[in-house]
Amino acid sequence: MLFRDLAATFRRIQMKNSRDASIVELSVAFRAIRDRHPAQLPKAMYLVTSQLAPTHEGVELRFRDKTFAPVLKSAFANDDADVDQAVIFDMYKKTGDYGTAVETLLKDATLALEFTPSTAGDDAMTIDAVYDQLRDLALQSGKGSTQRKQDIAVALLKRCSTVDEAAYLARLLAHQNLRIGVGAKSVVTALAHAFASPEAEKPSLQPWISSVAAAYAQRPIFEDLVDTLAHPTLDNLSSLDDKAQYMDAHASPKPGTPIQTMLGYPVSSLHEVSSQPYPEITLRMGKYTHAACEYKYDGARLQIHMPSMATWKASTTGLAIFSRNMERIPEDHKYYTMVAASILPLVAADVESFIVEGEMVAVDGSTLLPFQTLQTTTNTSMRLFAFDCLYRNGTSLLHRPFRERRVALQSTFAAPTAPTFEFVRGVDLAMDSCVDADRMTQLEEVLQAAVNADCEGLMVKSLDEPYKAGARTHTWLKVKRDYLPTLSSDGHVDNLTAASSGIFLPDTLDLVPIAAFRGKGRRAAVFGSFLMACYDPTTLTFQTVGKVGSGFGDAELAAVAARLDATQVAVKPLEYRASETKSIQPDVWFAPTEVWEIRAAQLTRSAQYTAGSDTNTKGLGLRFPRFLQVRHDKRVADATSADQLREWMAQATSSQPDDIKQPDDSV
Repeated sequence: MLFRDLAATFRRIQMKNSRDASIVELSVAFRAIRDRHPAQLPKAMYLVTSQLAPTHEGVELRFRDKTFAPVLKSAFANDDADVDQAVIFDMYKKTGDYGTAVETLLKDATLALEFTPSTAGDDAMTIDAVYDQLRDLALQSGKGSTQRKQDIAVALLKRCSTVDEAAYLARLLAHQNLRIGVGAKSVVTALAHAFASPEAEKPSLQPWISSVAAAYAQRPIFEDLVDTLAHPTLDNLSSLDDKAQYMDAHASPKPGTPIQTMLGYPVSSLHEVSSQPYPEITLRMGKYTHAACEYKYDGARLQIHMPSMATWKASTTGLAIFSRNMERIPEDHKYYTMVAASILPLVAADVESFIVEGEMVAVDGSTLLPFQTLQTTTNTSMRLFAFDCLYRNGTSLLHRPFRERRVALQSTFAAPTAPTFEFVRGVDLAMDSCVDADRMTQLEEVLQAAVNADCEGLMVKSLDEPYKAGARTHTWLKVKRDYLPTLSSDGHVDNLTAASSGIFLPDTLDLVPIAAFRGKGRRAAVFGSFLMACYDPTTLTFQTVGKVGSGFGDAELAAVAARLDATQVAVKPLEYRASETKSIQPDVWFAPTEVWEIRAAQLTRSAQYTAGSDTNTKGLGLRFPRFLQVRHDKRVADATSADQLREWMAQATSSQPDDIKQPDDSV
């Protein structure tokens, strides 16, 4: 398939601005590629998601804003006019997007294409050609790499024959972001549609889509997913139910490739964990007869992969460690060196391969230190608290219940404790064998013990459920230490006052600073407050949720201002959803580069903010937000989602008495 045809699909997706329509458009394109050019399919998927490789490979284009204007001049300068590259850069600053700038300048004849579809001939670019050249460009390094990158980019752009082709290629090159609101989840769904019959009934489609998505979550590599879907055995199965069963049986993680992490659902009180008046929680927890109440540590979540202990012992190669967002930890990083030197010697003699998860925590003797210490101190002592085993000796354990995975974890290591290693602490509770009050007492005691041990709270996990890669699930519940001092005698969080001003937030939020307002007084030289946004992974948009101006020390604020000042953009980026109200008019906009942990008192309905809004509802806003810390371990795509905020609001309001009214504005 030609890249210009794929670019035309991008244009239709952007114009329709609908996830369902995007999936339909992509499934048609993917089916055509599958039938005519199957080898191009993984490359097309990477291009649609604005990637060049799986996340853990970290392949990025890294063009600077100002270095791209001369690229466009060289590629598209009109022979009849002497175009100053400042004109191109000014158009970029005006629009905030090089793709839109290219489109505008081509349409008004300031720039010009060398080819048309009818004259392109052999110069017409295939998906293969674009992907391969972009990857070659991204891997350039060393002396002269900037010029080589520019040369490759110019050569690619010169071969464009339509405005859409040039505009979307410019976005990939300059921003590594097509800005069409399509993420990996939608792409995988479209791929599942492409490998199903166009006449397939909707009831049978959903289990099939879920199976394909689960296979990708276990091994998030497009090439491997396409290979599995194209297997002759699967192709010969006529029923989608049979195909789904095949996918479930043959999908498996592979040591060395990160598994998408399973996430816990934050609850707003211990009462939600222990009592039956919360049927939504109870239903999603399954039978939930027995639960592990594990300490929740304030550290860095790691996934440790060992493909072969024999190879490691012979050549010290093969160990791979990934962060919670699937980024590979370099071999010279302190986490890697600590695991290699202090954890691998503890592996049991009968273990050949494994994938385990744990939390790396900074320690001072027996005292657990805050996560910030781990981030900012280079020579601090560390301890790994292991909590799950996902793969052992060639066998995937993802479908096994947690009680079996925990046994496998404990048998993976010969030493249950060491200065650098420990299994997570906690207790098991029988959730169905005592009355609510007794369960509440037990939960309070375990939570208090966790707090006394310098932990954040508890993770309450059903012992009978599998590991659901890539999902946030109610079979893991996150209970924060904040609930302990505010428990009333009946086990409810004493939050009626909070409820009268908004809903109580069960967790801190991970938000992205996208804009700022100039300060006054002693903050006149820096920013006074920041506009914060959550993330919508379905539409790939950032949605505003509040302004934060408290929680910063003077030094912290100066450092933040310096970092963000370097990321300023001239206009609001296309992927930002922000209300144009009188009170929300930022002085500067930023590119999305950081994640901040924010604590807020309440979440309310607000016309000022766009988080979780649609055509019929107001957005959601924070009351009294406060900055806690920068989360260097998280990408902006890992920020709190709009769906999470909507779910918290829906759950809290449905369980409140009718006479408690929700306000319509945040502070």
